[in-house]
Amino acid sequence: MRILFIAILALLSQLASAAQAKDAPIRTVIIIGVDGLSPRGVDEGLTPSLNHLIAQGAYSFHARGVFPTSSSPNWASMIMGAGPVQHGITSNDWRLWSRAIMPSKEGVEGRFPSVFSETRRHRPDARIAVIYDWSGFGNLFDHDLVDVAADTEGPEATMHRAVEEFKYNRPDLLFVHLDHVDSAGHGKGWHTPEYFEAVKRADDRIGEMIDAIDEERAWDSTVIIVTSDHGGVGKSHGGVSMAELEIPWIIAGAGVANSREITRDINTYDTACTAAYLLGVPMHSSWIGKPITESFISAANGEWVDSKYLPAPRITPPGALLAADEVIVQLSCEMPAADITYTLDGSEPTKHSKVYSGPIVLEETTTIRARAFMRGRESRVTTDTYRLLRSDSPKPVAYEYYEAPEGQPRWEMLPDFSRMNPNSTGTCPEIGLATIDVREDQFAIRYTTQLKIDEPGTYMLHLKSDDGSRLRLGRRTLIDNDGSHGPIEESSSIDLKPGLHTIVVEYFEDHGGESLELAITGPDKVRVPVTFDHLVAPE
Repeated sequence: MRILFIAILALLSQLASAAQAKDAPIRTVIIIGVDGLSPRGVDEGLTPSLNHLIAQGAYSFHARGVFPTSSSPNWASMIMGAGPVQHGITSNDWRLWSRAIMPSKEGVEGRFPSVFSETRRHRPDARIAVIYDWSGFGNLFDHDLVDVAADTEGPEATMHRAVEEFKYNRPDLLFVHLDHVDSAGHGKGWHTPEYFEAVKRADDRIGEMIDAIDEERAWDSTVIIVTSDHGGVGKSHGGVSMAELEIPWIIAGAGVANSREITRDINTYDTACTAAYLLGVPMHSSWIGKPITESFISAANGEWVDSKYLPAPRITPPGALLAADEVIVQLSCEMPAADITYTLDGSEPTKHSKVYSGPIVLEETTTIRARAFMRGRESRVTTDTYRLLRSDSPKPVAYEYYEAPEGQPRWEMLPDFSRMNPNSTGTCPEIGLATIDVREDQFAIRYTTQLKIDEPGTYMLHLKSDDGSRLRLGRRTLIDNDGSHGPIEESSSIDLKPGLHTIVVEYFEDHGGESLELAITGPDKVRVPVTFDHLVAPE
């Protein structure tokens, strides 16, 4: 009888918490956005603070940003409850006084309505604080609508300012932006040791906010959301890939379920809607997002899985195209007591797969998949592919390498190769940058080879580059991806007969990140990279 009485009390307590989340506004909603934080950054990184929030809250590693996968469009979508089609912010160059696409609905100052403007409109006395580490974020909202708009420098100063604001002023809505993880991705590459160190630094800062909530004994009236704007590939983002599009989404606090993985679709514009829902603010009619009510204890018929979270293994170094005869791969997990199993044939790792016991030496192109197991829990699967261009690989591609002349106008388009002499020439295994010595910026390369076709049919070629590129097949320009831009892919289809087909790829690097990838989809509808197996040296 006593056990039944205790169970009833626990149920009543849960229902009371659910009613608070559903029917009464939370006193404080804190949104912490970590620029460039990928799901792998959280899942594989040393992130005890984020793991703490996951354990006492709800989460998804498959939330999505918007296209283009650059910062301003995604931060705008996060605070505006809608995407670029509605709010009109399509690049980091967007300014209120210079815009190509007008918002579908104009609110204060001619901007699309945000969670800041709607909170101010419906709760005039609410305290709103926005503290950000990237000045570009300051272009996205009307500073007159908020009580604090602080452009800080570095994650430590940013979170210190945010913690002070929380402890001494207890705002209704506190938005915090951390920028340094994105900087590490651009500087050293996503999912490199330096990137994970930056993630750890962000996690430490988030821990400071958790400590502040603990000290104030405020968890019964506070909800914290941690998310991001985009991920990255190599040293860049802005392209069309799952690694750039998917973001983590974590929520914890009053009325939020414990250790609940949300399986329904989550979009970044749902963040504004969830914050408004918690604050008792009506959602603007032009918002397309919706609150993630599946996060709350009271959610009925929601899409979630209640389970104990275990961080996924980290694979070091990250998968890549490597000009090397071998690569040494190491696996690790934030939980040192966890067992890690892995496969090298692309199959799903189980607890019966090979157990990791030390560095793995790969001497050929390989996909490694790993999973952690501990005390009945299992992690998500981590996957990385290593494509090795060995020193003894065939070299069927001829290339000419050019550098922009000093004192001449900067290259912002492909140069006229017919009017220049190459700085160097040679051969390489495939069309790409891995095996060619290049300077940092302002260079161009022209590749010539022959594509070998065995079966007749319709083929699609995919050319992805940062910056511009162009592909000719025979005398036909099949893909024109020119201009100074981030990693953008263009594709084109063509009917091909069996035999050899001459292809020429022209590429140039303006500044910032650089990349060049060529892939092909055959009549079998399977997309694969164009490797030396597909190519024959030009005659």
